[in-house]
Amino acid sequence: MPLLCHFLRLILPVLLLGSLAVSLPAQSLEELEHSTIEIDELLSRARASGSETEKYALATQSLRIARDLRYDGGTVRASILLGQICARTGRTEEALQYFLEAEEKLSPGGVSNPLVLDKSALLEVYGGLGDLFLKEKLYEQARRYYRKVLILEPEDYPTMEKAADACLSNMQYDSAEVIYKDLIRYYKETNNFPSLVKIYQKLANSYSDHGNPGKGLFYYLAIEEIIEYNGYPEDRAVMYNNMGKQYTVLRDYKRALEYFRKAELQCEYINCDHIKVVYANIGIALHNIGDSKAGIEYLLRARRELNKENDWPTIASLEHLIAGVYFSNRDVYNALTHNNEAIQLAKNTKQSELLARCYRTSADIYYQLYDFENAFDAYQQYLILNDSIRLRDQNRQQRIDRQRTLLSEAEGQIKYLITRQNFKDLELQQSRYEQERLKLMNENLELDRQRREDEVRLLQAQKDVDQSKLREQTLLALQANQQLRLAAQQLDAEKQERLIAGLRQQEQIDRAKRMTDSVRVEQLRRDQEYQQSEQESFRRFVYGVGSLGMVILALLGLAWWLARRSSRRLAAKNQKIEAQKEQIEEERQKSDRLLLNILPDEVAQELRSQGYATPRFYEAATVLFTDFLNFTSLSASLTPERLIDELNACFLGFDEICEKYGLEKIKTIGDAYMCVGGLPVPNTTHALDAVSAAREMVDWLKKRNAANPDAVFREMRIGVHTGPVIAGVVGKNKFAYDIWGDAVNLAARLEELGEPGRINISGATRAAIEHKYACTYRGKKEVHNKGLVDMYFVED
Repeated sequence: MPLLCHFLRLILPVLLLGSLAVSLPAQSLEELEHSTIEIDELLSRARASGSETEKYALATQSLRIARDLRYDGGTVRASILLGQICARTGRTEEALQYFLEAEEKLSPGGVSNPLVLDKSALLEVYGGLGDLFLKEKLYEQARRYYRKVLILEPEDYPTMEKAADACLSNMQYDSAEVIYKDLIRYYKETNNFPSLVKIYQKLANSYSDHGNPGKGLFYYLAIEEIIEYNGYPEDRAVMYNNMGKQYTVLRDYKRALEYFRKAELQCEYINCDHIKVVYANIGIALHNIGDSKAGIEYLLRARRELNKENDWPTIASLEHLIAGVYFSNRDVYNALTHNNEAIQLAKNTKQSELLARCYRTSADIYYQLYDFENAFDAYQQYLILNDSIRLRDQNRQQRIDRQRTLLSEAEGQIKYLITRQNFKDLELQQSRYEQERLKLMNENLELDRQRREDEVRLLQAQKDVDQSKLREQTLLALQANQQLRLAAQQLDAEKQERLIAGLRQQEQIDRAKRMTDSVRVEQLRRDQEYQQSEQESFRRFVYGVGSLGMVILALLGLAWWLARRSSRRLAAKNQKIEAQKEQIEEERQKSDRLLLNILPDEVAQELRSQGYATPRFYEAATVLFTDFLNFTSLSASLTPERLIDELNACFLGFDEICEKYGLEKIKTIGDAYMCVGGLPVPNTTHALDAVSAAREMVDWLKKRNAANPDAVFREMRIGVHTGPVIAGVVGKNKFAYDIWGDAVNLAARLEELGEPGRINISGATRAAIEHKYACTYRGKKEVHNKGLVDMYFVED
């Protein structure tokens, strides 16, 4: 809050300069032209200057003169230039004030010559504000201003890329991909492959960093295809290295090693600056596949390359990595040597995070050497460093968050102060007009005394002047009142947008919490009970045999009877073990059936055999969405038990219909039901199957409503679209089979734009079923982020 107060103290004197200008004497037209020319000359000198300080001084001088003259065009240009200078020099709050002042002047009625200034100046203002908020990581505000730029200039592709970057940084992946698709199409049409690779790289890195390496691999494969046909050898080397890193994230170390070898081969024929990185990656890959000896040789080669460059910070990290490889192979003495070298280098290069990791490694090494005193000291050093790093990061993050909050609040404060200042300016302008009116009245009285013969004519002229000025004042007052109402409406609209965004985010969180858990706990418990039972049986058997031996030595006559008794016990135990094995096999079959209920058979087989499932691309599949009408209001009036029973009854019916027509159920989200035809085994009838299933779902709901008058969900919408999708399982825990792609989003939009009891399909689906079903054309409908889309209703 002190920073905000300081900022307001900084901008208040600037905003009050306009009120001081009113008391200045009126200038002649010649003086006014001379001053405006002076403003333009100062701005030209500022733009041509090579010094930021001189630019700032000249632009500030031109802004002061423009404000004194109420020259809005000069005020706008000077404010934009000052905002750009402050943004470059890190004065974010000042830049925000200048850009917002320019934006206010460019609002309707703000600029004297809007045809000349509005579009180009507004583009600079909105672009500058968007860049300012993007730099401060306030992505929603940045995206809002970039959207304004694109409304004025739809083909501004650099701004379009910035808007997509803001969505991507804010983890709004669907919105980012929609914008990136337009850019990708444009770059493909213009053969701008470097920009195309840069976009794919952003998407791949973002998905990989946020836990979706399968989607990241999809974009890396697209990069590989472009560079293979259009790239230079150095580009291929970098690309192969990145592909290897991506397969390393997916734990496919053999494929990773293949790509690292390709990068090494490329570097043998060109001057490769990153050969040391390739050597290090090959060493790590070899270690991961079990060839640690060869891996260490490559790591040492990377060390020799770094020694040539005296890159001590990187050498410190590499030494710690080598120590880790030795330690994992139980070569603790070599591990200790390299780790001590890493500690010394980390201290010299002041890398606190690396030094903390090195101390932790030292503690583990000394523990293996049974040197518990040094292990304790190293671990204590690790805890101290780790706590200081965590505290430093927390303080830094708190400062950044505080700065962002203050900047976001400052935007509203500045707009409010500018609005207040404009209101005061209008009041002062009205007072100025009143003074001029009084002055004219005095002049007319003087003329009346000198020229009494013209009294009637002068009085009539004075009356006409008074009426015209009164009308002008009335218009100005109405205009001021209208601007205040518009400003209040804009503030209310922004508050509502923030409230809606918060509610949507909370809804997404609530939906995410409804995911189901794994069911393998019961099988693990039974396995444990079986092992305990088997061990107990073995102990009893040993005790029986020992007792039998002692009894044979003592009482030979009872040997035969005891042998028969022991045989009967052993047979009973064997029967019990066989029963337990049958029970375990039955539980395993139940687990397999449950897995097949969660995942398709092909995907489940791949998971059991390989431990992972590779996502697949399907050129054609048909996606079906259903959604019950008025679900939110109906669910609010039901108990949770009744709501779950109703949904379960409906979704069980839909499951049977999907199974009948060979559709794959994907998931349910609240009251929405999603399934797809044409995968995991591709076929040519998926569109017909999906529409037939949709028709049967509509009939099923009608029959249920007729048979059950108390049914809650009586109407639903259905949307169907045919197009390419990507399907597969991502992650390693809580497997879920899912699909992605533009076809999924469009099917959901078709459902939203449908009508109750009707099946709304796209043109692609209609083309696949027109030989079987009659369809009614609805015309082109506006779809969010897709433009106009042909839609059809399926008829009976």
